[in-house]
Amino acid sequence: MEPTPSPDPAEALARVETARAATVGRAVSPWWYYPGTGLFLLYAFATVSIDWDMIPFGVIIGIGLGPLLLTTLARNATGVWIDRFYATPGTRRISSWYGPAVVALGVVGLLLEWVADLRGAMAVAGAIVFVITVLAGRRLDAVLVRDLSARP
Repeated sequence: MEPTPSPDPAEALARVETARAATVGRAVSPWWYYPGTGLFLLYAFATVSIDWDMIPFGVIIGIGLGPLLLTTLARNATGVWIDRFYATPGTRRISSWYGPAVVALGVVGLLLEWVADLRGAMAVAGAIVFVITVLAGRRLDAVLVRDLSARP
């Protein structure tokens, strides 16, 4: 058996660079991913304001099944799946304020809704979460592309 010849290093690096460029181009989420995720979170928050009996549906659909469905559809639409919230140091920085901000808005909304008896506070908090999700998501994609495009 004759050993296979070693590939040319320059050719191998060119293939790696081509693969990197293809991945970066497909890493951006579809336009509907973050607005959809924001709408599901809005639904989860708003069910608290709508009716006590709706809360389980808000949790199951708005926090569980909805985002899972969107993630699956986005992965199928792009052909790749990257944990965009933790993929690079830049996206981790954005996630480190986005996650706590959503939790804080939930706590403030619940306190205003149930303790201060301010009806609709959770729906307003959900609307703010929607806006933050869309804006942070667009920023996440931009940082993800920048970080993945950077040479090590």
